[in-house]
Amino acid sequence: MKISKKRPHDEKPDLWKRIARLLLRIVIIIPLILVLMLFSLSLINPPFSFQMAKSFISHGNINHEWIDYEELPDGLVQSHLVTEDKFFCMHWGFDLKSSRDRDRKKPTTLTQKAVQSLFLGSTDHNLRRILETPLSLLVEIFWSKKRILEFHLNYLRIGTSIFGVAAASQTILDKNIESLTSEESALLTVMLEAPNDVDPFDLPPELKLRVEWVVEKIDELNAEGLTDCLTGN
Repeated sequence: MKISKKRPHDEKPDLWKRIARLLLRIVIIIPLILVLMLFSLSLINPPFSFQMAKSFISHGNINHEWIDYEELPDGLVQSHLVTEDKFFCMHWGFDLKSSRDRDRKKPTTLTQKAVQSLFLGSTDHNLRRILETPLSLLVEIFWSKKRILEFHLNYLRIGTSIFGVAAASQTILDKNIESLTSEESALLTVMLEAPNDVDPFDLPPELKLRVEWVVEKIDELNAEGLTDCLTGN
């Protein structure tokens, strides 16, 4: 009876095959985890964002209050579209022209800003630019436009320890955000861009003009149908 002898390299998988199988698992598992996470976040409000966690570790205190999208004043939502992302309802999370700009240092769309606040924080600039666009596209797929705005406005960072427009309204205007008028919403939006030492009740002339401009542009935004994605269910 003839017995065949196996060579040592036949008894165990080749090293490269093992590496290939490991890489295949990574390629499958990581996107699956990401998809499950984004789907979960479409339904669940996370208690904190990446930036909030980092601020808490650094400063030991944060001021944050969650507010549902339905409770946000329309004027405040529209003011942010006017000042930050006029074509928010038209794009899929990123601006192609801005994405090609090598000197771009900050996110250019509200979707990208939400992604940065939630997931990337102050990640290395080059790494953030690599991750920002695909994450923004996935967010646009799994979240509604209202949900994206809800995240952005709730985790928007003001100063070192204030997060979200609800906390900002209480701190800056000493007023509950639900009761803001259209003019006050525009004022709060402008104040988020202004230096910390500006008094909202004694605005310099240029900021008064800025508030008036935002209110005027909101009417144009609605007339052009650029808020249609935020109406209805």
